[in-house]
Amino acid sequence: MLVTKVSQRAALLALLVWSGMTACGRTSSRSGDPRGRIEAQWTGADTGSMTAAATAEWCGERRALEIAGVRGDTGLALVLYPVDSIEAGTYPIVQPEGADTLAPAAGVALRLFKTNTIQGYQGDSGNVVLEEAESGELSATLSGRARSAVNGVRLNISGQAHGLTVVPQRRGCGPEPDSESPDTNAESSAAVD
Repeated sequence: MLVTKVSQRAALLALLVWSGMTACGRTSSRSGDPRGRIEAQWTGADTGSMTAAATAEWCGERRALEIAGVRGDTGLALVLYPVDSIEAGTYPIVQPEGADTLAPAAGVALRLFKTNTIQGYQGDSGNVVLEEAESGELSATLSGRARSAVNGVRLNISGQAHGLTVVPQRRGCGPEPDSESPDTNAESSAAVD
C-alpha cells in the first residue's frame, strides 16, 4: 500500500499527540508546579468532559507549541503552529495534515476510552485563541469540531488551558520525516553485511 504525504502527516501528528499524552511523570507546565491545567467538554457522538494537569512545550525547529493534558485514558492535545514564534492570537483549527503548512493554524486531538476501544478525534474546524499574561504565562481557549479518525462521527468540543509556562520540548523535537519514504528508517535499517 502506498503511503501518501497526507497520511504521513496525520500519523506524525497522532504520534506527537500520543507521545505528549503518555510522557512519563509529566503532569504540569513546569517541573514540580501543578498550575498548568486543561479543561474540556464535548458533545455529539459522545458526551463528556475532562480536567487535567497540562504541559506547554515549544519545538523551535518545527515552530510548534504543544499543549497537552491526560486524565486516565482520556487526553487532549492542541498543537499550535505560529508563523514564526509563539504569539497571542487566533489559530484556526485545521485537519492535522495541513496544520504545519497553514500557519498560523492549530491541530487538535482528543483521545477517549470506550468500553473496549480507544477512540481518537481530530479537529477540523473552529479556533484556538492563545493569550499571554504579563507574567508570561499562557492560556488558550478552544472552540471547534472534531471528527473520529476511525468512523467519521463528529463532536463539538470546547475547552480552556491556563497557567501554562512554556518549556523547551524534551523529546521528539526535530524536522519532519522525509515525506517520500513510508518508513523513515528503511534506508538506515537495511541489512548490513
